[in-house]
Amino acid sequence: MHNKKIRIAKLLSYYNQGSRREIEKLINQKKIYLNNNLVQSPVTFANEEDRIIVNDKIVVFKKEIEVFKFYKPYEVICSKNKQDNKKIIYEILDEKFKNFIFAGRLDFKSEGLLILSNTSDLTRNLELPKNRFERKYEVRVFGFMNIDILRKKSQGCIVDGIKYRPFKFKIKSKIKKNTIIEMILTEGKKNEIREIFKSMNLQVNRLKRLSFGPFTLGNMKPGELKKLTKKEIVNYENYIGNKKG
Repeated sequence: MHNKKIRIAKLLSYYNQGSRREIEKLINQKKIYLNNNLVQSPVTFANEEDRIIVNDKIVVFKKEIEVFKFYKPYEVICSKNKQDNKKIIYEILDEKFKNFIFAGRLDFKSEGLLILSNTSDLTRNLELPKNRFERKYEVRVFGFMNIDILRKKSQGCIVDGIKYRPFKFKIKSKIKKNTIIEMILTEGKKNEIREIFKSMNLQVNRLKRLSFGPFTLGNMKPGELKKLTKKEIVNYENYIGNKKG
C-alpha cells in the first residue's frame, strides 16, 4: 500500500498495468486519466486513493502476489516486444500473463527455468548481484576439454575485458569431444557461460537452466508453467530475510 504519493508510472507498474516504460508510452498516447484529468507528464504523482483510468478501464488497487516457474523452450526470445519473426515467451503464455515480469533472462538458444511474477520486488531481488542467488545450469560443450583451464577460470576470470565471478562446476559425462557439465553461478551476466567456454575454444551446443535460487525446474517440460510450491516461497523469504537482517 502506497500512502505516500509516488510517480504514477511506478504505482501503475506495481499494480500490473505494464512496465514503467509502457506506462510512460500510454501517457504520451493520452490514455491515462487521474481524477478525471488527462495525465500530461510522467512526472505526475498519485497513490491508491486516487481514481486512475488506463485505456478506458478503472484501475483496481488490489493485488495478490503471484509467482510462477516457466520452462522457456529452445529458440524463444525473452522479450515483451516482437523484433522479427522469432517467437517471444509472451506468445506462448496465456493472455493473463502479458504484464507479468520475468527474472533470469535466457538467450535465444538457451532453455530452462524462468521466474514470472506480477510484482517487480521479487524479480528485482532475484537479479540483484548483491543477493548472490545461485543459478544452476547443465551445459553441453563440443571440443577438447582442458579441466585444468576450466578449474582456473572457475576461480574468477576476465574474458574480453569483462570480469566474471568464481563459479562451481562438475563434469557429468564425457563422450569423445562432447562434455556435459553442471555449473553453478552467482551472477547472470550476458552470455556468461558461452563467453567463458568460447575463450577455451569450446562450443556450447546446449545450455539449460535447472534452478534459480530456491526455485527448481524439476521434471517440467518446455513451455510448461507451474505455480511456486509453499516450500520454495518459504525458502526464498528466509534467504531474503537473512540478507536484509
